[in-house]
Amino acid sequence: MRRTRISSRSRQSVDAQTLGKLARRLSESGSRLEQQLWQRRLIELINDRIGRRDDDAVEAALDDLARSNQPAYDELADLAESCAESTVVEIDGQPHDALLLVLPLLAWSRYRLPTTTLAIPVCDSLRAHVTGHLLARDARIALADYLFSIDQLPEAFADVRRQIEQLGDAAAEGITLHIDSKKLREPVAMLADTRYLLIGIAAPQGSALYHWQESGVDPDSKIAALAAFSEQVAAVLQPAMTGCRFRVLPPNAFHASLRHADRELREFSLEAAVSYLKLAYDFAPGALTAAYGVFEDSSGASGGEVRIGLAKANQDDDVIEGIVWPLLGDDDEQTMEEVDKALKTLSVNRTVAHAHRFPLEFCDDCGAPMFPNAAGHVVHAEPPEEAEDRPAAPLH
Repeated sequence: MRRTRISSRSRQSVDAQTLGKLARRLSESGSRLEQQLWQRRLIELINDRIGRRDDDAVEAALDDLARSNQPAYDELADLAESCAESTVVEIDGQPHDALLLVLPLLAWSRYRLPTTTLAIPVCDSLRAHVTGHLLARDARIALADYLFSIDQLPEAFADVRRQIEQLGDAAAEGITLHIDSKKLREPVAMLADTRYLLIGIAAPQGSALYHWQESGVDPDSKIAALAAFSEQVAAVLQPAMTGCRFRVLPPNAFHASLRHADRELREFSLEAAVSYLKLAYDFAPGALTAAYGVFEDSSGASGGEVRIGLAKANQDDDVIEGIVWPLLGDDDEQTMEEVDKALKTLSVNRTVAHAHRFPLEFCDDCGAPMFPNAAGHVVHAEPPEEAEDRPAAPLH
């Protein structure tokens, strides 16, 4: 057993080094032909590791490149994500390319946001809308019958691959993939968050996945198709989202969709907080003060973020609701300007932008993030005195 573990670690180290070398050469390529060669070799090695449910070498290579070579990191990360979220399945004796899609919903509520098994009629309607609005003629679809939180989605590359393999098999059989909710994590309760539907689509290798990719179809028909799809899906999901205000985002491949949802959630969360304070306490946006600043981890272990503290006007020491706006690699100064613009759009005109940086602090008792007040101090968000008469407790 000991020899096996040493051999495995040695293989992982060699594979990680090889992945790093290939990614560096790919990032330096000066022609499409050269790029394609390095990509093929990388894809072969990545698929081998992910297919064996052992993506430690991929992660190790990414960790090393993140510190030493950003262009190579970007190349390897892009290919690793693409390999994880796609696979090949056999349908009717023919190989089909299968792709894992995510359909995100931005939602907020005074009550707990749902994570729930979807009823059979809901799944049937969703399948019909995906097929009718999005898919190419020969493409097939399978849905997972659950509305996920971010905490419940697969994280590791191997787990993402397992998910599309399961959905690909379901698409081949023409069935809905049932999710055992007892095996999922309990989601973190928040005022505003994202919910996700997982969809597997499959099409004969080399053929179109989406109808706007088909020969003779206007590629720009995608725009109208996604708009109509989102409108129809919102109506279908309304019963599952009772008590929530939500917005359907367009579906996309797994990793790209998660990143897009993270960006869209930032302003949506701010809008939700302002709307909540008006609904729960009748605090008009013009009667609020927003204080915000950049928070960063001095160790560099996690990314920076802008935190926004909302309070009643002229109560500089208080924060009654807080919003986290992750930087997601954006420029600090530009993000601060975006936050200010978003606040002005919501008619929160009393703002304090702190020029100094804050440490990334959390409450020692409950783990909630700490937020800046107008006076420049970091405090815990606490409900206002009017909370005794509010209709429901806020969720952080």
